[in-house]
Amino acid sequence: MRVGIYARLSEDRKGLSENVNAQLAEASDYAESLGDTIHDRYWDNDISASTYGNKPRPEYQRLMADIGANLLEGVVCTEVARLERDLPPALHLVALVEKTKFYMVKLTNGTSYNLRTGGGVHDFIEAVNRAMLESRTTSDRTRRRRENEAKAGKPHGGPNRPYGYEKGSMHLNEIEAQVIRECADRILAGETVLSVVKMLNERGTPTANGKMWYNRNLEQILTARRIAGIRVHYGAEYPATWPAIISVEESDRLRLSLGDRRIPKGRTPKSYLLSGMVYCGICGKRMIASGVQREDGQLQRKYRCRGKDSSNNSHGCGKIVRTAEALEALVTEAVLYRCDSPEVATALRDAEEPAIGVLMDEYNTKKDRLKEVILEYGSGVLNKEQMYLAKTMAEEAIEQTRAKLARLENGRALASLPLDKTIREAWEGQGMAWRRSLVSLLVERVTVLSSWPGGMRWTSADGRQWAFDPSKVLITWRA
Repeated sequence: MRVGIYARLSEDRKGLSENVNAQLAEASDYAESLGDTIHDRYWDNDISASTYGNKPRPEYQRLMADIGANLLEGVVCTEVARLERDLPPALHLVALVEKTKFYMVKLTNGTSYNLRTGGGVHDFIEAVNRAMLESRTTSDRTRRRRENEAKAGKPHGGPNRPYGYEKGSMHLNEIEAQVIRECADRILAGETVLSVVKMLNERGTPTANGKMWYNRNLEQILTARRIAGIRVHYGAEYPATWPAIISVEESDRLRLSLGDRRIPKGRTPKSYLLSGMVYCGICGKRMIASGVQREDGQLQRKYRCRGKDSSNNSHGCGKIVRTAEALEALVTEAVLYRCDSPEVATALRDAEEPAIGVLMDEYNTKKDRLKEVILEYGSGVLNKEQMYLAKTMAEEAIEQTRAKLARLENGRALASLPLDKTIREAWEGQGMAWRRSLVSLLVERVTVLSSWPGGMRWTSADGRQWAFDPSKVLITWRA
């Protein structure tokens, strides 16, 4: 009989494959002792054959292809569980008997299953069911063990050392823990992930594996519940046995804040102070921030009302353009004038705290309601249409709260100010993200009215002169 030898190992942590090699040798010797011709050998290493495995078995698929091509009459393996322990693929294998030359499964213990007979099919399917039950029992036992460990707050383990903690334990690495606290403070104070990553790399601070920082790995660390002393298991949270690096409240706010501030792939961070806040005084449409390359190679930054959008559809009137530097200088001076005292900075800072706590509670309540809607649909309380309606309403309510919280989070930029400094004194030492946060906290919109080009010249506070009419700019302040 022309046969294929199949071997499989579910888990091979060391990658040495001794068990697979042993299976292949045992099955090959057995086939040769029966006088069978070995067409080929197939093996999958560190791959599960059960319905609970999620990895494809490439060698198994090659075996099935060779059976379908009439190259094999039988398969030899050490036990049925190596070949199959899930019913649908086993039935597919039985169905191939009707279409191909294949009909025999042989085990090295002397058991064989002739799939051309009813008894052979019955015994083979029964063996697969036993293997499936054993796999399910093992899976349930592992799941219960992991769930009990999670409830006890124990770490889930893994080959990689989590940043902020020592290798082989969950004791704090104080140097890295301080880096996490500093990054969290900067993000909550209004800085972008990109600016914090740049600061870490310029300072020569390495990651846990000694490499450079990127947006993604910093976000993963700051949004992980681990650093707040929380063990997560399938969405459920339990108090952890290891020490926290930041508070649970800070963790909640970081997760919400980073969800709003991530820079989409392929885009650059905002370099315009008033991006998204400037509106055309003729058509009322939002003006875009864009640069024009001059003949000398310098970028001339502008705010402009665009007539067409990116899809070439009508958008605005396209009639108003302003030099970005002049407009930003005017708005900056107005913002600083309103905040030009330590008392104002302190009042603004202190006023945000209670509101953030209230909105956090509101956000969590609405998230719980969304979960309830899904559970009610699953239990039959709601039909599909009712579920979609309730889910849409819950999601809209969550987004409204997120928007309110994002506005208040901008006010957290003031929390990083020393109490003995005015905002004007601190302005020069802060980055673009912090400045944008401060402006958006106070300014609702900037409306640019029509004016004659070159009609007048305006001198900004730093002595620069512009062909610019400040009377044609209206600032709408937030209450």
